[in-house]
Amino acid sequence: MIRHFSRVTAAWVLGLVALTAQAQGFPNKPVRLVIPFAPGGSTDANARIIQDKLSTLWGQPLVIDTKPGANTIIGTDLVAKSPGDGYTLLLTSTAYVVNPSMYQKLPYDPMNDFIPVTMVSVSAFALVTPVASPIKSIKEVLALERAKPAGLAFGVSDSSAALSGHLFNMMGKTNMQSVSYKGAGPLMTDLAGGHVPLGIAAVSSVQTQVRAGRVRILGVGSAKPSSLFPEAPTIAADIPGYEATSWFGLFAPKGTPKDVVAKIQRDVSGVLKDPEIQKRFFDIGAEVGGQSSDEFAARVRSDMELWAKVAKSAGIKPE
Repeated sequence: MIRHFSRVTAAWVLGLVALTAQAQGFPNKPVRLVIPFAPGGSTDANARIIQDKLSTLWGQPLVIDTKPGANTIIGTDLVAKSPGDGYTLLLTSTAYVVNPSMYQKLPYDPMNDFIPVTMVSVSAFALVTPVASPIKSIKEVLALERAKPAGLAFGVSDSSAALSGHLFNMMGKTNMQSVSYKGAGPLMTDLAGGHVPLGIAAVSSVQTQVRAGRVRILGVGSAKPSSLFPEAPTIAADIPGYEATSWFGLFAPKGTPKDVVAKIQRDVSGVLKDPEIQKRFFDIGAEVGGQSSDEFAARVRSDMELWAKVAKSAGIKPE
């Protein structure tokens, strides 16, 4: 009995040593970072900001691999079915927590097939209008909608922005309709031209047209003013409790050893503390993350619950 216990103990110790050695030796080959969006978007920008610093820190290339399609589902599923060894990672957006409310059946389980590693950055959504619009504030949006329900519409480029608009409807007791665009670029072009009265997109997506004087921010969805546009009011100032942000986060496939996940989190968090990196994120309208795996996992769970509630309130039926 004692001999058997000793063998079990020895095996456990050897296993622990092997896992620790695996983390200490990570990475010993290139790391693939899958992005489930087309090149050139905000997620791609996040990856490229941290790519060089992480590659240098690891002594191995961080290879960006864009796999767009099906509202991020194709690339996300690819990572879900990859080995859990830390060498294939997913960098995605809030679409990760929105899709379970938009689709009846996903080819992966967002709660069990991935390990949240850390948030890379966060950018507030903003409600914007053409600069020539007579609408000057959130209060005026609320007043117009209450005087003539469903009289206004907001353009969106993805499901996360659409649900942010429906959250506005739910909390502001409005009934604005959403108009879908195939990207933030076309949405901003139509807004600047006055072809749609309102738009909802991340601050990082609207900043170019705002700075060009073609689009005006009515309010931002963060709890505090945006560091990029500190003069813009928060939506919560007129709709208490409203908060809608777009985050970009790093995930590993299930089965990835805890020590490897912890090392990736520490290294990414360390890179995000670099003043040069923080400035590059600031320049695209984002603030850095770096939270622990547990903190990010809690955010993923709470966001998934929130957007499920909003989707139900909006009468959205999963496809």
